[in-house]
Amino acid sequence: MIKLNKNLSRNQKGFSLIELMIAVAILGAAALGIFQSYQVGFWGMSDARARTIATNIAQEKLEEVKGKSLAVGYYPDPENPISVSGKDFNVVVEVEEAEDPPTTLKKIITTVSWQKRNGEPTNIEVQGLQSKALAPPNTDIPTAILLSANPTDIEVGDPSLIKVTILDQDNYPISFTGQINLTRDPETLGTLDDEFLTFNEESFLFTNFTANSEGNAGNVQLTARDDLNELIPDSETITITGGEPENINLIVDPDSILINGETSTLTIRIEDENGFLAENWTGTIVLAITSGQDTGDLGDPPSGDMITIEFNEENEKTSMFTSSTQDGEAVITAIDQAGVLNDDSATIYVSTGPPYQIDIEAEPKNIMIEEESIITITIQNETGAPVFGFEGTVSLTLLSGLGSGSLTVDSLTFNGESTLTTTFTATTTPGMVEIEAMDTTSAEPLVSDTETITVATGPPDTIEITAAPDMILNNGTETSTLTIALKDSGGNYSSFDEDKNLTFTLNPDEGTVNNIPLILPAGHSQISTTYVCNNEEFDGDVDITVTCEGIAQGASTIVQVVSRMIKPSEEPNIRYGVRRWWFWWIEDRSKVLFDIEVLGGTIDISQIDLAWKEGTTSELLTEVTIYDKDNSSNIRVRRTWSSGYPLVPIYSPPENPDFLEIDSFNTSQSLEVGEYTVELDYDRNVTNRTILIQFHGTYEGKTNIYQMEFLSPDLIV
Repeated sequence: MIKLNKNLSRNQKGFSLIELMIAVAILGAAALGIFQSYQVGFWGMSDARARTIATNIAQEKLEEVKGKSLAVGYYPDPENPISVSGKDFNVVVEVEEAEDPPTTLKKIITTVSWQKRNGEPTNIEVQGLQSKALAPPNTDIPTAILLSANPTDIEVGDPSLIKVTILDQDNYPISFTGQINLTRDPETLGTLDDEFLTFNEESFLFTNFTANSEGNAGNVQLTARDDLNELIPDSETITITGGEPENINLIVDPDSILINGETSTLTIRIEDENGFLAENWTGTIVLAITSGQDTGDLGDPPSGDMITIEFNEENEKTSMFTSSTQDGEAVITAIDQAGVLNDDSATIYVSTGPPYQIDIEAEPKNIMIEEESIITITIQNETGAPVFGFEGTVSLTLLSGLGSGSLTVDSLTFNGESTLTTTFTATTTPGMVEIEAMDTTSAEPLVSDTETITVATGPPDTIEITAAPDMILNNGTETSTLTIALKDSGGNYSSFDEDKNLTFTLNPDEGTVNNIPLILPAGHSQISTTYVCNNEEFDGDVDITVTCEGIAQGASTIVQVVSRMIKPSEEPNIRYGVRRWWFWWIEDRSKVLFDIEVLGGTIDISQIDLAWKEGTTSELLTEVTIYDKDNSSNIRVRRTWSSGYPLVPIYSPPENPDFLEIDSFNTSQSLEVGEYTVELDYDRNVTNRTILIQFHGTYEGKTNIYQMEFLSPDLIV
């Protein structure tokens, strides 16, 4: 039992709640003051650093300008804002007459402005004097053109003042002698007073651009170039808008589309009485299909026969018309909901289009031995909709699975029909049958198509998964293709009569399987997706397991995720070297060359394994060299033999998985990120060969084996 001591002295009292709250408040106020003082101190240090940077920039610009002969004026720095250490600074140089007292000097004022940490704007000024008689230094030369328009937004019929300034290499005005040519694009929206400006030691000249009083509004791009194309050209855009909104202009593009999901863009323009794009307008435009409603829908995404388009200080907006499976003419009307603007309409012609392609479908796609599948051949237009009118013969060919079944007829003659059928009958031999349908009579044949039928001895019993390639980088862009297949108890491809969900698990949970949830369609025995890893900290194996509804046991594959990799270059196959013969260089087939690429970081080569994949072996290896691509003198790895040349074995697992293992080198340097050429020198010509090579690469204490194959030129089709 616990006993409480009740004999406490009356003078031994605790803190009351009010006393405790007062103490906490006092401590909090003190802490807040300390924190605020720290903040003020930090901000003060940051602002002091910014002021130092601004002072340096101002002094640098002042010295730069002192070496030039600038007219009185105001010169914002073309590089504004100048970003230093994450802070933006704006520089303005001002040149004034030094009039008090009158002198032969000019005053130069450089002002640098920026924002403090608390958002308050501030600036510093640095001043200097320059002699009016100072001649421009010989190092300053005309370099670029600066083209400006004021204003850049005008209405129809209004002018804009165009200024052309010649700049030196530091972007300051400089005198120039020569001709500047002005062009406008498009040429139909306005005119220039002068298209050719002749400079005679001036640094700038003016002209005017005037928008047309009738015609279209829009954007005009002015471009200035010198006659000799020695200066950097410049461009400026002028936006021309019209007057009061008065009309709706509905434009459809294209105005003729095919059925089955083709689209036409609808552009709604608010225009003035002269057909110019009007000033910005606020209101609601109702778009409606007033005729041919069954040919398609309005909106993006498609929403029906009528939609509304809201304008909020705008004068042009777009929408979409999407065709259905019905051909015809769709008349679309655009109406101002308030009834102020004049409405407009346009017509879209929806047609089936000419025959373009063949579609072949098997039903069912998965059959048991000695069962049948109906093969349907459909003539389609370019959008995949059935069309009539084709006259010709479609031939059917079994590309694979010849022993698994046969067709009732192997050619179908069309006389304007859109669809014809035949039958495929399976034998007692299971397998995958691929059937090709091809137009064999047209001068310009229709696009062919293929279909696959699975002949199985029973329903799916097992699931398989493979990964190719089985090694990828962890950079989030390289992918491994996962192929999933269903097979029956005899190991033959099989499929379900209904869609099935595929589920994936990763161990460890690094990376992503794309396109999940993944559904295997009814009648399909195979499907593919991809795996990607976007964790640059992870380097290791990922076990990917897939399970399927209706199959008790799942299947797994392993993808090795690495941060560094060696892989074949984009054009990886073998090419031959050359040797000198008298005065000529000729092909040398005893020198085998192919290119590899190192990704992710530096890799050290600790061993190279070589083997042939076919044939008999007789070639002796005399030298292995790895050097920078296009620079054979920069050798990274080399192994030579003065005698006792090794024989490269035939690789034929599992009976003979042998490699020639090369684990010592005359020269061995690290391979940085980049492309390299591998050269193998033999004692005789190498033809009809596939080289299998493995690089043992080491980085950060890890060793990976990078395996790849290369074909000799005579094996490449």
